[in-house]
Amino acid sequence: MATESKSNPASPDVALLALDVKMQIRILHAKVTFLRETGGMTEEIERMMTECIAPYTKDSPLLITRPPAPAPSLRSSILKAETVQADSEYIGPDWKHVLIKPGDIIIVYAYINKVTAVGFNTRTNLGGKFPIATSKKVEPQPYVEPEILISIKSGGVEGPSSLSYERGQYIRVCRWVEGCEAYGFNQSTFSMGRVYIVDTGFTKVEWHTET
Repeated sequence: MATESKSNPASPDVALLALDVKMQIRILHAKVTFLRETGGMTEEIERMMTECIAPYTKDSPLLITRPPAPAPSLRSSILKAETVQADSEYIGPDWKHVLIKPGDIIIVYAYINKVTAVGFNTRTNLGGKFPIATSKKVEPQPYVEPEILISIKSGGVEGPSSLSYERGQYIRVCRWVEGCEAYGFNQSTFSMGRVYIVDTGFTKVEWHTET
């Protein structure tokens, strides 16, 4: 009659250990995929992964498929903001990511890379990063004259309810909150948040009609 094997530090259960390793690999793969989709993958993590799999990729029968390289950085603002509609929900890791539900209308102001954009959710009146794959472009694109402010001095604090800016940077207004406050997009830092508009802090760009 076979006896049931028990795992202990001196004599681990190989089958149980193999199952645990497979589960850990799946969890790690899911986390890495999320980081790539949200633009959070860093060179340090890439290096650590390379060092981790290196022993198994040389003279070893174990086949390990390395995740694809991160999307190249584009970091380009859009001259004419684009309108997209979300077809799936997205809840990012922190306040720097926009919250999205299916059907939400997002105004896109910039692309970080091939998988991540920066936009403003017109339903929540909040903005941030989000995966491009969660939405589709709305056609035809409505044209909205951009409302641009030039900061004439540095100010603000980067945070969930504030946008920091340096002297000379452009802030594109997403919406006016109150008479002296706006929610905007910093075209230099690709950040979004509230700014307090005072006579000595910003100058509004005036668009003159061509003659």
